[in-house]
Amino acid sequence: MERNSPPLIALENVSRRYRAGRAEVGALKDVTLDIYAGEFVAVMGRSGSGKTTLMNIIGCLDRPSGGEYFYKGQPVHALGADNRARLRREAFGFVFQNYNLLRMATAQENVEMPAIYSGTGKRARWDRSAELLSRLGLSHRTDHHPNELSGGEQQRVAIARALMNGAEVVLADEPTGSLDSRNGKEIMAQLAALSERGRTVILVTHDPAVARHAHRRIELLDGRVVNDTGARTQRGRASAAPAAPARSPRIQAPVASLMESAQTARRTLRSNKSRTALTLLGIVIGVFSVTAMLGVAQAMRNSILNSFQQLGGAGITISPRFDEASRPLTLSDAEAIRSQIPNLLSVAPEMNGGGNLVGRDNSESARITATTGQAMQERGLLLAEGAFFDEAHSESYAPVVILGGMLAGNLFGERARAVGEYILINAAPYQVIGVLKRYEGAFGAFAPEQRSAYVPLRTGAARLFGRDNLDWIQVVAADTDQIETVQNAIEALLSRRHGGSAFRIDNQAQLLEVQNNIGRIVSLVFGAIGSISLVVAGIGVMNIMLASVAERTREIGLRMAIGARERDILMQFICEAAMVAALGGCAGLIGAIGLGALANSFAPAEVVAFTPWILLIGLSCATLTGVIFGFAPARRAAGMDPVAALRA
Repeated sequence: MERNSPPLIALENVSRRYRAGRAEVGALKDVTLDIYAGEFVAVMGRSGSGKTTLMNIIGCLDRPSGGEYFYKGQPVHALGADNRARLRREAFGFVFQNYNLLRMATAQENVEMPAIYSGTGKRARWDRSAELLSRLGLSHRTDHHPNELSGGEQQRVAIARALMNGAEVVLADEPTGSLDSRNGKEIMAQLAALSERGRTVILVTHDPAVARHAHRRIELLDGRVVNDTGARTQRGRASAAPAAPARSPRIQAPVASLMESAQTARRTLRSNKSRTALTLLGIVIGVFSVTAMLGVAQAMRNSILNSFQQLGGAGITISPRFDEASRPLTLSDAEAIRSQIPNLLSVAPEMNGGGNLVGRDNSESARITATTGQAMQERGLLLAEGAFFDEAHSESYAPVVILGGMLAGNLFGERARAVGEYILINAAPYQVIGVLKRYEGAFGAFAPEQRSAYVPLRTGAARLFGRDNLDWIQVVAADTDQIETVQNAIEALLSRRHGGSAFRIDNQAQLLEVQNNIGRIVSLVFGAIGSISLVVAGIGVMNIMLASVAERTREIGLRMAIGARERDILMQFICEAAMVAALGGCAGLIGAIGLGALANSFAPAEVVAFTPWILLIGLSCATLTGVIFGFAPARRAAGMDPVAALRA
């Protein structure tokens, strides 16, 4: 070739030194070299002469320790890692002695890989890879895996991969070293054909017979150029190098890389089933524990809240002060509050005391509340059987009683029907006209209503307590946000009726806030307990990923050689960790939901309650565990030296 144009590749006093212990070894020493577009160059030398190091520097896999390297006038020696990766993607194509094909990918998928990292659209790279394989006589082997191909076929796949992004320079390192003579001749014919079509081919070999195919031979000895036949006019250069395939916009490169990462993760998980199963098991147990614990905590919160909020959650208690300013609290006060104060959910006048109740099977001391049937209904109490009091019961001082669900079970047996039966209250007979429904909740049995007895207001005043004054009036505001306004209105009303501050008026808003805080603390504690197993699972993920990185070092080097950036490798391994964690998370969620449903079906009340937030937290924790504990192995993979990785 006539040197009438600037060199494509120019090396000026390039050196490469390695540190071996305390000693420094020079692999290349002051190499000055120009290579022009379209040349077919053979770099020769014995083992250890520096020829592979020279190829690695030219192909941007390695950086010179000294000197300058220019590609098309661009100072490659000054470029950062991402720009060197860009040159490997767009300018150079590598053909290795041992093929370096991914065993889990088909021939066509191996060829496509460089285009993925350059952001080429799926359809374009599919067509391009099929065309290259067809040109190399492998159209019938596109869907075969490397272990299903002969050595010569694998090397042709590697050549197609090198050409995928339209590389101007093909770097072949001992491309026939692992082949028999027939396949070796075929591969050299393919490389010669590339040179004929205008590619710049740089061939590294120690075999003079192979080197004779090249137009120019450069011989190295102890890291120095000792012989260079010089550039020669290229034979039969028919046309310029084919243009690179059209690429999708650059913004698609991260998307394509992410899709490749997901696909690689799927293949890796599928190819190491036992390891994947063990990793998944740890994540499943961790997510199951977190989700189940949060579900139990949520059930506890729901039950406590239901029990605590039987007054609607916006309760106001009006009671006498028991001092010189006190006034008797009467039923007429309750009626005035009911009729004159707006936005009320219920008004429940009550007298309270204790008594000894004797039923058919048992006797028990219980709280007795004298109130009205209307007040009980307004408070949200529900009947399992029977009916509430009516006004006639109170006006006639009827000896009737409504029993809490737990109390009825204790007095008559769990399966017995109590309505219509009689009990003795303080030795006087009372007919049971209703039984309250038991609360659906793990702690519903501890609600005071479940162990209480209710009698009509006037019945309690005349027959049980011997007084007319109320112990208190329970008022529930319709809206929790309006509780202070309602309380102020009640204070004003009672002040007008009795003068001064005759009664003590308290609301439950603060208590409700305390209860909510307690519920949150319970959820945090339970979640923290469950998270311990998730952390253990995360450590397992990290160990598995570290082992995977160690096993796949050569694959990492290959991906870097064909143009993967550090962030592409980082993304790939984080994606694998996140995928296995997400799969384990889904399995753990399904297990927790199934076991929760089973537990609830056998328990008398809800013991596990899942909300969308709990399920989202469980799945998010799993994925984050994979990302967090997978980051260190991924970072190790991304920080590998591509030359060292390829040698592994």
